[in-house]
Amino acid sequence: MNKITLFTKEDCGLCGSVLFVIQKVRRAIPFDLELVDITAPGQEARLEAYRNHIPVVHLDDREIFRHRIDEATLRRLLEETDTAR
Repeated sequence: MNKITLFTKEDCGLCGSVLFVIQKVRRAIPFDLELVDITAPGQEARLEAYRNHIPVVHLDDREIFRHRIDEATLRRLLEETDTAR
């Protein structure tokens, strides 16, 4: 099963809308979802990399979106990776 990871932090203005799209797509195409707060202990490397670029979305450990998300593209990527398995 595919895994989507959403990298976020408190007071992220775009994170709610990105999560909304992810959850909408998840109702149609199942996948595991992980939310990661980049300010949490142990996430120092992510904080350094994404400090000014969140939200960031990974599909199976590969970055696919920064700042915004496109629902149609997310669906297509999930379908392509599911077909390839």
